[in-house]
Amino acid sequence: MPRSRTFREAGVTLTLYDRGTHHELMIGDVPILTSALLGTERDFGRIVAKSARRVVVGGLGFGSTLAGVLEKVGASARVLVVEKLETVIRLAGTRDARWPARGVLDDPRVEIVRADVRDVIARERDLDAILLDVDNGPEWASFRENARLYDARGLAAAKRALRSGGIYAVWSGYPVDAFLVRLRRAGLRASVVPFVERGKLQARAYVGKK
Repeated sequence: MPRSRTFREAGVTLTLYDRGTHHELMIGDVPILTSALLGTERDFGRIVAKSARRVVVGGLGFGSTLAGVLEKVGASARVLVVEKLETVIRLAGTRDARWPARGVLDDPRVEIVRADVRDVIARERDLDAILLDVDNGPEWASFRENARLYDARGLAAAKRALRSGGIYAVWSGYPVDAFLVRLRRAGLRASVVPFVERGKLQARAYVGKK
């Protein structure tokens, strides 16, 4: 039987399962985080340019997207990580050697804020990259209000927050190529970056470049 820990936050029950080979965080019966396949999330973080100086990462998760960003950017970069759940932030601070991406929050380039990433995007300007890994993709939101990130107003806010040449990217565990149309309508140059792990296409990034 897997070991489990339960947390209450934002009116919901979150359960963290240690399944021996990986961890899962669930809201009720719905998994919102899993460490079973984190290579795609690390690759997602690596899509930022080496020259990127200001990056917003939406969703801390198990820290793999952030770890990928930190591998690419330089010593003077600032990486703002926005996480809605205090439980996820606390878990990320664990010293358990088996915990995925342990220690990423100790990097001096990182600032973490507990907030809705949409609010942060609305007030930021001149960003080199916005990386969103808060959901399973743009049409499968972990929280209903997250859908606002991917509609016309959300994309317009992201475009305003980016510098010329900056990128807005969404990690997705499933194909939703119709989102490319939405990115183009927002005035962004749209593309798809596939992520292969264990010899199989596991995820992709939908990218809009300003």
